[in-house]
Amino acid sequence: MNQLYKQLALFLLLTCAHTLSFSEPVKYSITDESWSPYWIINDRQISGILHEIMLQLDQRIAPSLLPDQPYPPKRAQFRFKEGDVQIECCVNEAWRASEEQVAVSLWTDTVMVVEEVLIFPVGKSFEFNKLEDLKGKFISTVRGYGYVGSEFFKRSDSGDNISQIQKVALRRTDAGIIDRVELSYALKNNHILKERNIKIEIGPVINRSELKIRVHTSRPELVEQINMAINKMKQDGTIQKVIDNYIK
Repeated sequence: MNQLYKQLALFLLLTCAHTLSFSEPVKYSITDESWSPYWIINDRQISGILHEIMLQLDQRIAPSLLPDQPYPPKRAQFRFKEGDVQIECCVNEAWRASEEQVAVSLWTDTVMVVEEVLIFPVGKSFEFNKLEDLKGKFISTVRGYGYVGSEFFKRSDSGDNISQIQKVALRRTDAGIIDRVELSYALKNNHILKERNIKIEIGPVINRSELKIRVHTSRPELVEQINMAINKMKQDGTIQKVIDNYIK
């Protein structure tokens, strides 16, 4: 009989531990740098597309999702590596390809696909079918960003995408490369671009990236829950509605 009680007690202990692991709050990382309109950080007030997706996700999975305080990007990645935060939304796997980051990373299904497009001065577009078509071109870019095909063209760096767009409009470069959603958000909301009546031509897609949620290896049970929630959010149009609110 004592043996039976011991087995029952062990079963209850394991069941409780399993339940607690599913209900224990989960922290997700935030950086102190804006990536508008995906993350908008203003005096530590957080908004943006990915912020709203995390709020929606919080309503759809068992554990509560809590934002970490904003940290510089390298510090935020270190906190993930150490397990101080357990989720990072939303990045491309190639952006976290270092050995130390791969070792602690699990990946969900794709949350959204982002596109980089070429932009041209009005009346100055050129044919683009492959990356080699950029050979010898002077391309407007943002300082610190990596760009597919950069081995073929000469970069003209700006401090932000507002300056980048203006540089293209003023014909100081042959073209620019910019995220489609970032471009739409800037054209819709930036007062400088509106006041100066900035005009550009939007060209073809040059690159696509899949953004996924990165889950720390200490919480593998989260992957299935998040995948189920992501699929439902795609099916019911939640993710697209969030995006549209920022660009339309």
